[in-house]
Amino acid sequence: MKKNAYSSLPVILTALIANLFIAILKLIVAVLTGSSAILAEAIHSFADTMNQVLLLVGIKKGGKAPDSLHPFGFSGELYFWSFIVAIILFTAGGVFSIYEGIHKLFHPQAIENVNYAFVVLIFSIAAEGTAFYKALKKVNRERQGIPVYQYLRKTKKSELIVVFLEDLAAICGLTTALLLIFLQHITGILIFDGIASILIGLILCVVALFLGNEIRSLLIGESADPGIIKKIAALFNQEESINRLIFIKSLQLGPHDILISVKAEFNHRLTSVEISNLINGIEKEIREKFPDVKKIFIEPDIYYGDNKC
Repeated sequence: MKKNAYSSLPVILTALIANLFIAILKLIVAVLTGSSAILAEAIHSFADTMNQVLLLVGIKKGGKAPDSLHPFGFSGELYFWSFIVAIILFTAGGVFSIYEGIHKLFHPQAIENVNYAFVVLIFSIAAEGTAFYKALKKVNRERQGIPVYQYLRKTKKSELIVVFLEDLAAICGLTTALLLIFLQHITGILIFDGIASILIGLILCVVALFLGNEIRSLLIGESADPGIIKKIAALFNQEESINRLIFIKSLQLGPHDILISVKAEFNHRLTSVEISNLINGIEKEIREKFPDVKKIFIEPDIYYGDNKC
């Protein structure tokens, strides 16, 4: 697999190590304190850890060479496993946290050893903040000045969306737990722990639904970045031996795997050999300038004004 396929790997590994350590720590503190909010956060961190493992599985499987049954390769594997991540985040993270919070509202109890809860939450915020900062730097490098939300909607790198939003949700959840447990501690009102768990669950559900919708679109089949297609179209339009670019269509097969289909009208004076050599030269130029374009299909045709497919 080429290097660019691993461009998000350091971000995923950082999140994996942080989440595994924090998950174990949270679980221990949840047992010591009896806090549903801390337990919800522990389950959240274990779910995130599993999610990072699944992303690594997707990266590994996505790098397999094409075979007779999958002639276009396996780059879509990462989209599939990212979608599974969204499902796990919704069920194991969000739904469980909401259930646990509702249960605690009906059966409130004081948090024991509350100082342990404060320590683990503050430590977790620092650790998750470090992981989030690394993901944010990666996003900032790639979004090229467009708003973060717009970038998350447009990017084809599902693994980066997953890690970025997981870390953001973790920080929001931890901050919520810290504030509400502190409120319960100073007021003596025992409902804040349950409310924190419910809010954490709602945060995770919102993130999971956003992830699921975006990755579903990638699984169905999105076109490549319009900026890339515009530049490829320019290569055809500036070629003197091509009378007209009839159309160019694209399909994002994976984070770093684009298929394009082109229909163009070539100069009528060209022989079949000259057209073939010209097509080969164009394909070589496209691959050199746009390494993510792995599959190229160029069809010579005559323009009639209604060439739609």
